[in-house]
Amino acid sequence: MQRSVPAKPFSIDILVVYTPRYRQGHEADFVPPLTGIHLAAITPSTYHVRVIHQQVEPVNLDTMADLVALSFFTGFATEAYRLAGEFRRRGKRVVAGGPHVIFNAEEALRHVDSVVIGEAESVWSELLSDASSGQLRSRYVGKPMPLGELPAPRYDLLPQRFFVPRVVQATRGCPFACSFCTVPTINPGYRSRPVADVIADMKYDRFRYWWQRKLVWFWDDNLTADRFYIRELLAAMVPLRKWWLTQASMDIGADAKLLELMKASGCIGIFFGIESFGAESLKDARKPQNRVS
Repeated sequence: MQRSVPAKPFSIDILVVYTPRYRQGHEADFVPPLTGIHLAAITPSTYHVRVIHQQVEPVNLDTMADLVALSFFTGFATEAYRLAGEFRRRGKRVVAGGPHVIFNAEEALRHVDSVVIGEAESVWSELLSDASSGQLRSRYVGKPMPLGELPAPRYDLLPQRFFVPRVVQATRGCPFACSFCTVPTINPGYRSRPVADVIADMKYDRFRYWWQRKLVWFWDDNLTADRFYIRELLAAMVPLRKWWLTQASMDIGADAKLLELMKASGCIGIFFGIESFGAESLKDARKPQNRVS
């Protein structure tokens, strides 16, 4: 009796596009974007998935993947479109998403087969099902979803070259609406993950070096915006004895108790958007949370 050969699992390459933005490339291998390993985590187990970070590894244009997913910012769009053209010439289907695509979907569709507009959680499984059955649509529009029960990022798919490989997301979006910022459009609303889920991500320790196990980079736009939530999270973080970095708004400077809790939980760095020391400039930018005083 002739045995049937099992079908090869549908294969996806998630490619996080990157080109050096600085002459010395000081950021090149510091911290990975969360996108690739998050998409891999929400990919159903019936698919085979790889994550490629162009920051630290070469792109194999002759990949055996059935579908190539590109994620990129506007500064990397030219390189993304070049890669898309190379993959399509080799007969690969290409889907694109990320900040640039959200605002320039029609442009992107001149270079790729399909685009994801908005957050991917609500449409990713549908897109993969369509692609694997030969029915890929030209666009998928994701809607903001609650962040409960999100799986942990696929840290196991990261190359070892990243200095800080543990990227964690506790919140998404920002409650402010600065005139120059795309975040309210890309990630509408301000949502948070259950504290227990965030702590579980922070406890992942299968990294090679001690500092990789010690450091946590929060991939949040404004981690401290919800004071009740951040106090609960930081209190749970204290026993972990980690060092952590994030982005926040400068209004935390008026909250001495929060600053003490940040220190006690291991904060070693905050990225602030100062923009201006002029009151009129801040008003024009619709940034009332920054006070010149």
